[in-house]
Amino acid sequence: MRDRISALPNSLLEHILSYMPTKEAVGTSVLSKRWRKVWASVPVLEFDFADFLSEDIFIRTENGNIINEHSECHENFVRLIDAALASRVGQQIDRFTLVWKCQVKSYHYHGHPVRRWINLVLQHNPQVLSIYVRPSFANVQVPDLAFTCSSLVEMKLQIDPKDRAEVLKPNLVNLPSLKRLNLGYFTIKADFMSKLLLGCPKLEELELFCCGLNLSQISCSNLKSLVLDGCCNFEEIRVSVPSLQYLKVTIMSSQTAGSFVFENMSSLVKASVCFFTDDKFETTFFNSEVKILNGLSRVTNLDVVLHGSEAAFMLLEALENCPNFENLKAVHFENYDGYLLAYLLFACKSAIVHLVQHSPILENLTFYCGKDLPHIDQVQQLENLNGLLCEDGICQLVESKPGRIYESLDEIKSLLFRYTQRFEKMVLELATVEAEEEDGDGGGGGGGDGDDDDGGDAGAGVVGGEAEGEGGDVEQ
Repeated sequence: MRDRISALPNSLLEHILSYMPTKEAVGTSVLSKRWRKVWASVPVLEFDFADFLSEDIFIRTENGNIINEHSECHENFVRLIDAALASRVGQQIDRFTLVWKCQVKSYHYHGHPVRRWINLVLQHNPQVLSIYVRPSFANVQVPDLAFTCSSLVEMKLQIDPKDRAEVLKPNLVNLPSLKRLNLGYFTIKADFMSKLLLGCPKLEELELFCCGLNLSQISCSNLKSLVLDGCCNFEEIRVSVPSLQYLKVTIMSSQTAGSFVFENMSSLVKASVCFFTDDKFETTFFNSEVKILNGLSRVTNLDVVLHGSEAAFMLLEALENCPNFENLKAVHFENYDGYLLAYLLFACKSAIVHLVQHSPILENLTFYCGKDLPHIDQVQQLENLNGLLCEDGICQLVESKPGRIYESLDEIKSLLFRYTQRFEKMVLELATVEAEEEDGDGGGGGGGDGDDDDGGDAGAGVVGGEAEGEGGDVEQ
């Protein structure tokens, strides 16, 4: 029987292989001489460390399993990527995706391989660069070239260090084609944010995940989507984006957490506001935090997510101070704790009624419950609330399904855990900066500036990204 697939032109075979993970595309090289080098010209490279896990990856201890730093799968993973990039000399790379969970190998002497790979890939003028590394036991140091690549349309960088987070401080930001940017686990200061918004004239979507925000404002005229998920800030941040259509923000209750003040949201269509509390944090919060709804008065669709014993109280304060929602048509409350929903329906009745009275064209008010069918008391409370609001009945109680704002309670707990880590790192960073200033070192550290020529040793052996959910794992 004639092999019609092998008879196809290289360009078509490369296009077919571009839909496969790179490890599988490499496997086609053993089919025949015809296939031996086809994979080396595929313009899409996707690498996931999970595909290289071997039996020796885990070491059993009294406290459970730990990742073996000396497992050969680390070396095999690095060697394959080195070889793949070496084979691309003079060829195009349209998309590069790297997912490296359990990155526990230290690269203290030769530098981290991810930094070198980023440099090499960017020399091929890619349109998409997606990096997820967690945890990183050595500082990756994002090269300056990542912020001056004119071909990039989408970039996702989620690099979670074990200790101190990397402070992004490139000398220049010039990304004229960039439309979507996702940054996770970094420390972002005012100078970088200013350079970023000025240097990305086409930027439409900006997502900051578990970042430390050391700035006082975010102002942009062209953003359409903004996500501030699990970010820490010690001061008030004023957000002014008149073109914004979608907003997602998490409010973590903490005595030392800053707040967000939203202004000029005249184009806002949908907003998701998540109130999260955790026993590890103080439950005291600034009054300005509960005024978060004030800047969202033009929104059409509002989602509210609650988690933790104090979340309903935070929402209660926010609702009592809410403005007139002239365009609001739908409000959706979601939580994964049955008792919290009961409290919301019982103690926040007046506040919910207040919200409805300030929303003249409201058509739908939905309470999503993340567990089994609600308790009979909750149903009764909902019926009573429905009677208070209107005769037609705009209230409904629905079981939440995966695919909404958060997939599950575990996802929320994971975000809270990462927020805790981010908070601790940010405190450490501030203490370190203060100590350096006292010593007259002026910030030292080296970061990722300069030293961008380390991509020259391509393929030279082993040289040292979400969302959850959100490259596959880059999003949360």
